[in-house]
Amino acid sequence: MNDQDTRGSAEGFNVLAVDANWPESRQVTGHGHNRVTGETHVYLWFGSPHIDPEVQHVTVLSASSGNAEAGDALERAFEDYYHPGEEPPASLPASEPVIITTDGNPMTFELWRNSNNRYWVARGRVGGTEVVLSGSEIQSGELSLVRVSDLTSFQNPYASLMGDFPPSG
Repeated sequence: MNDQDTRGSAEGFNVLAVDANWPESRQVTGHGHNRVTGETHVYLWFGSPHIDPEVQHVTVLSASSGNAEAGDALERAFEDYYHPGEEPPASLPASEPVIITTDGNPMTFELWRNSNNRYWVARGRVGGTEVVLSGSEIQSGELSLVRVSDLTSFQNPYASLMGDFPPSG
């Protein structure tokens, strides 16, 4: 049973976002909470309101520890990572460490860069939250992430389909 709901939160789960200095659009593009397992995730998009490969953009998935959504997000990020027409390898390519500032503290993430395009993918953990980042036209190490508890300042093109998040009260 996979009962999706936006009420409640997983233990130690935090939503991470690019800090307030981001110059472009900020959008919530998806979220979910499973009442049975307690798994929670939130997808955020930073960049042009329309996907434009020439404009800086970053996606941030925050997922509760052990949430399968983190693996799915990493797999989807690698679909964009490979140059169109390339077959993805059977296993992940070698990563390198990158330092991304999170709540003012340097945190080490795994980073994959593709020499065939300007796209990158990063993965890390901040407390009890798994984080998957992907982006283009900005260097991952230039990012500064912060914890957010109020997503009302984010545009939500799917608001009528998804209900309120985060829950109030």
